[in-house]
Amino acid sequence: MEIKKIRGVVKDYAWGNKDYIPSLTGKYTGSPQAELWLGTHPAGCAAAEDGKTLAELIREDRSLLGEDWERRGGLLPFMMKILAVDSPLSIQCHPDKAQAEAGWKREADSRSKGLPVSYQDDNGKRELFMALSPAAALCGFRDIEEIKADLAAVIPGAFGRTIRSLSGSIRELFMGLFALPASEKAIILSEYRDSLSSSSEPRMEGLFLSRCGVALRCLEKYPDDISCLFPYLMNLVHLQIGEALDIVPGTLHAYVFGCGVEVMDASDNVLRAGLTGKRIDLEELERIASFNAGKPLRCVPSPDGYGRSVYASSSDNYKLISVPSGRYEIAGDKLGIAMVTEGSARFSSHGESLTLEKGEAAVIPASLHYTLSSRGQLYISEVF
Repeated sequence: MEIKKIRGVVKDYAWGNKDYIPSLTGKYTGSPQAELWLGTHPAGCAAAEDGKTLAELIREDRSLLGEDWERRGGLLPFMMKILAVDSPLSIQCHPDKAQAEAGWKREADSRSKGLPVSYQDDNGKRELFMALSPAAALCGFRDIEEIKADLAAVIPGAFGRTIRSLSGSIRELFMGLFALPASEKAIILSEYRDSLSSSSEPRMEGLFLSRCGVALRCLEKYPDDISCLFPYLMNLVHLQIGEALDIVPGTLHAYVFGCGVEVMDASDNVLRAGLTGKRIDLEELERIASFNAGKPLRCVPSPDGYGRSVYASSSDNYKLISVPSGRYEIAGDKLGIAMVTEGSARFSSHGESLTLEKGEAAVIPASLHYTLSSRGQLYISEVF
């Protein structure tokens, strides 16, 4: 069978959920399992049943990428992940291609000396997140007047004493908070914690965390981090199952709670602002981040010629396809990574067949004509 099963790589980050990814893989450890990687990244490359890595398969078999092999240099241009989020991820943003190339070049000397760097490669990074459960995220900045009104209500003492003078613009407020003396940050966070703990604002809005609920989760995990204020600076987005966000370079964001499929450009470039124990490079973050207020970009699916739902992001490297129960005759022309999250899916081509059960994944070669019978839910990340 030309379609090959592949095994993903599980990442057990502390912010992960103990149950969702094990419910797919059947491998319960009792520890948080945050991400299931289905790609060719060196830090976690998927592999076929015979042990050959996905990167090796694509490099050695040009039929997998087909006519895209030369254009893509024999490389998979995206990574697919399953995310299971129990507590807020780091607040972060990603560079575009030009910024990544400049940063990679600028840090060449530091990299050669083994010093810490902010760029892991010279690629830009866009990402798409589609909810597999009710999910919440912080994404982009709110209007400065809305920010000031909420901060004045939540931390009136700190706002009058310190923050009002920093609020000429979003950029000024953002950078000014980090520049405050540690003693002032501690006073602000103490007032903030007391105010939220005694607030009548509900922690939940139906199935979702409220702004107050998100802020308290941040404080619980990072009690001394001034970026715990950011739930009041950023848009709080609630995603129902099947709804998706398109994260463009420069957009500050953090996934807060819930499970989803994430597809991203093949880059590991992350500039972090807070809620993390990892390196923060505020100078570079200020250089690439967008400090404009605006609504998050929703990625709305549209039907393709086969009756599937396609999430076409702003990236020119990938698209995500949702395949519900049904029978499909597919004349493919692009490589895809398929993952079953519910039920099973049977692929048939040239008299052969392959069945994927819940939690199993496969690589689909370009230019393959096949019949697909899905009983449940299947997702395919496909080269654009």
